[in-house]
Amino acid sequence: MKRRDPRARALRVLLVAALLLPFVPRLTRGIPGLSLFGALSLRWFGFQCQRDAARSLVFLGETLPVCARCSGIYLGFGLGALLLRPRLTPTWLRAWVVLASALMLLDVLSEAFGFRPAWAPLRVLSGALLSYPVGVALVYAARQRWPSTT
Repeated sequence: MKRRDPRARALRVLLVAALLLPFVPRLTRGIPGLSLFGALSLRWFGFQCQRDAARSLVFLGETLPVCARCSGIYLGFGLGALLLRPRLTPTWLRAWVVLASALMLLDVLSEAFGFRPAWAPLRVLSGALLSYPVGVALVYAARQRWPSTT
């Protein structure tokens, strides 16, 4: 029986766990030993996201520590690694990422120039569309890099 290399499996687990990352500070608050993960994630979010509360989602009555678009990016990575569909050729992966990048840029610019107000569902969608195929591709690339063992 072939077994997946533990490094490839660990990468997949980490990417799937990305689904939960925006919720970690809220879910670990006040839990001895785990609240450190919440504090570390808040430091990470401060580095990688604008953290504009007006553009963030609300979970259990509390504003998430990342904007809706970054939440969508985490969602896309996690779902891509979880579902592993579709498996794209490099050409199709590039095409998807270029198209998703163009859509995200259109979303960003149309909001920045005041053509429309910030709309959280569109921000989540633009983030998820960009990161979803990358999550799929990273897992498959890891499996090729670290093939199955017997």
